Amino acid sequence: MENKLHQNEVVEDLCLDGLKIIQNTVLYRFTSDAVILANFVRAKRTDALLDIGTGSGIVAILAAHKNNLSNAIGVEIQPQMADMARRSVELNKMEDRIKIVNADIKDFHKLCPKVFDVITCNPPYKKAQAGKVNDCESKRLARHEVALDLPALCKAANRLLKFGGKFYVCMDAVRAAELLYELKNAGLEPKKMFFTQSSAQSEGKILFVQAQKGAKPGIRVLPALITNDLNGTYLETVKKMRF
Repeated sequence: MENKLHQNEVVEDLCLDGLKIIQNTVLYRFTSDAVILANFVRAKRTDALLDIGTGSGIVAILAAHKNNLSNAIGVEIQPQMADMARRSVELNKMEDRIKIVNADIKDFHKLCPKVFDVITCNPPYKKAQAGKVNDCESKRLARHEVALDLPALCKAANRLLKFGGKFYVCMDAVRAAELLYELKNAGLEPKKMFFTQSSAQSEGKILFVQAQKGAKPGIRVLPALITNDLNGTYLETVKKMRF
């Protein structure tokens, strides 16, 4: 495997049936939000899954493995990240099940006219000019809506989903109302949602939503996911989401 690693890259164990992933120590690295999102996904073995902004490929790899999917695509706009995700897929011998495509999701429907049963996305949480914008392009694109804003994301998901298909997405809790509005505005009805909280006493941190194309109104608000103990350490229940 060493000859497949590029500068600043390391292989990390996902602690799940021998799965591993390549990460670059100076580029954007996935967080627990991506792992929680992948665990939120429920899909049938025959479902076709699309992961928008796949980055390292973590959501596509975990969701495909945990749901035993045979047809998944991760689309990533950054060539370097797409190449790294592709090598992680090969490292896990999943290239017959997961394809990584280097493309802008706004143009992806032209390259891939098929529609999907399930779409996932861990999108940038901040608006284009909100807060300090990172000098590293990889981190800037992952954290700020430079290449893809929330309305465009929801419209792209609607375009690429089958009728009745499901969209799994997460967002900073401060933009919860905006996310729910943009989903409904794009024809994606929110059906399930929950917040992560660092403790039972803290405010919601990240909102996770499952929306469905063409569904009737009505949403289930699931119990919050508490992520940390009193010392601030991740709880075993959250750690084991990678198992």
